[in-house]
Amino acid sequence: MRFLSILLFAMVVALPLRAEEQKEQKEYKGAHLAFEQSEYNFGNVLRRGEDKSCLFSFVNDGSEPLVILSATTSCSCLKAEFSRKPIAVGEAGAIKLTLESKKVDRGVFRRIIQIRSNSTGGTEILTIKGVAKD
Repeated sequence: MRFLSILLFAMVVALPLRAEEQKEQKEYKGAHLAFEQSEYNFGNVLRRGEDKSCLFSFVNDGSEPLVILSATTSCSCLKAEFSRKPIAVGEAGAIKLTLESKKVDRGVFRRIIQIRSNSTGGTEILTIKGVAKD
């Protein structure tokens, strides 16, 4: 009886660990865009200062080449740069966002960028935020 209890306990403890391993090793059928982070905080930004830039790094952890189709920004104050070349399986890339500080209204700001690609995850959303000061 004691052996059965120990065996049952070991199975209950091991099942969540095995499920976690399977979750980490998830394989995607098709391209998959996986960003390291989806939000960037510029902090305080001077409206009369220089433009600010940040990089959103990603990897194609899918099974087919990844192609970024478009990056749509929520404001004319934001420009997105990215390669239109296919990203091979396991390869990394980046999207560079440039904030034109003179075009940002004073105060707290939050802008959204929609990334369209052939990823199985669909449209990805990136966010930048900060505080614009004179």
